[in-house]
Amino acid sequence: MPNTPETTFAGRHVALLLPNWVGDAVMATPAIRAIRKRYPRPAKLTGIMRPKMVELFAGCDWFDENWPWDPRGRLPLLADLKLVLRMRACPIDLLVLFPNSLHSALLGFLGGARERVGFVRDCRGWLLTRKVYPHRLGGRIVPRPMVESYLQLAEAAGCPPEPLDLQLRCTAEEERLGEKIFQSIGFSGADPTVGLVYAGAQGPARRPPVEHYIELARMIVFSTHWQVLLVAGPDEREVAVRICQAVSHPRVKTMVHWPSLGLSVAKACLARCQVVISPDSGPRHVAAALGKPVITLYGPTTPIWGANPTVKSIDLFVELPCLGCLKPVCPYGHHRCMRELKPERVFQAFCTLIGQGRGMPSEQKTIAA
Repeated sequence: MPNTPETTFAGRHVALLLPNWVGDAVMATPAIRAIRKRYPRPAKLTGIMRPKMVELFAGCDWFDENWPWDPRGRLPLLADLKLVLRMRACPIDLLVLFPNSLHSALLGFLGGARERVGFVRDCRGWLLTRKVYPHRLGGRIVPRPMVESYLQLAEAAGCPPEPLDLQLRCTAEEERLGEKIFQSIGFSGADPTVGLVYAGAQGPARRPPVEHYIELARMIVFSTHWQVLLVAGPDEREVAVRICQAVSHPRVKTMVHWPSLGLSVAKACLARCQVVISPDSGPRHVAAALGKPVITLYGPTTPIWGANPTVKSIDLFVELPCLGCLKPVCPYGHHRCMRELKPERVFQAFCTLIGQGRGMPSEQKTIAA
C-alpha cells in the first residue's frame, strides 16, 4: 500500500518546545505552520509553551495539545520534573527545540524524545540527534532574522520551504472582547485608530521616554483625525494612564482599565487598530502577525532580528556605537538610543505610513538617524 499521510504519520507524536518570549513565539509561526503541514493529522502535534502563550495561539488550529510549562515560576525544578514525566508518559517521536539553551535540550533528553532537533549552541550539541549549525564568521554567530532561523529548524525536521508570513488569529470571543473594550472607552468605529504600545517585558531600555509618547500622541490627535489607543500590560498600567491624563484629549485613551490584561486583551485591541507604533516588544510582533502596518522603535535591539519582507513596517533607530547592546538596562546610563529617537521622526513615519507622506510602504523600510 502506498504511503499516504494517514499511513505515514498515524501514531506519530511531534512536539515543539516553543520560544520563551512573545515576540519570538510570533516569529516562529511560519515554522510551526510548516511543521504542521509536514506532519498532518492523524499525527499529533503538541505545543510546549509558557502558560500565557496559550492565549497567544488561540484562534490557530496547529496544536492538538498545549502543555503549559513555567520554568520561571515559584518552583522551577518542580515544573521541569512535571514536564519530563509528562514527556515520558506520552512518548515523543520528534522534538523541535526553538530555545537555544542547554536547559531546553537537557529536558528533551531526559524526557526521552527519540529525535531532538535544535541549534548547536550553549554546549548542547551532544544532546541533539538532528544538529543545526548557525552561520559563523570568525568564530562568532552572524545575526540573521529570527523567522529564517526558526524555518531552518523546520527544514531540519523535514519540512519543505514555507513562506515567511507571520500568522495569528483572534477567536470570535476575542473579537467581541475588542468591541466591548472600544465601546467602554468611547472610541468611534468610524475613525481609524493607531495603537501606541508602551511595553518592554525584557527591561526598561526598550521603552521610549514617557514624554516622547505624550508629545507623539498630541501630534497625532491635533494633526489628524486618528484615535490613539495606549496599549500596555499590567506593569505599565500607571504609565499608560499618566500619558492619557497628560494629553487630556477625548481621542487618546487606554485599555488598561480592563480587569485582565493578558494576551487575549492585547490581541483583541491590536486587531482593531489600523496602524501600530511600538518598541521592539511582543505586541509589535503580534500586530504584525495580525496584518497591521507597524512602526518599530529600535534601541537595545537591531532591525535584523525582526526583519521580514512580508511585514509592512518602518523601522526607526539612532545610529550609535552601542546600538543593539541587548541589555535590559542601559549600561551607560544615557539611554540615547531611545532618547534621541525624537517624536517628530516617529510622527513623520506615521504620516508616511497612512499616506499623508510618501505613501504606504510595500515592504519593510529601515531608517537610521
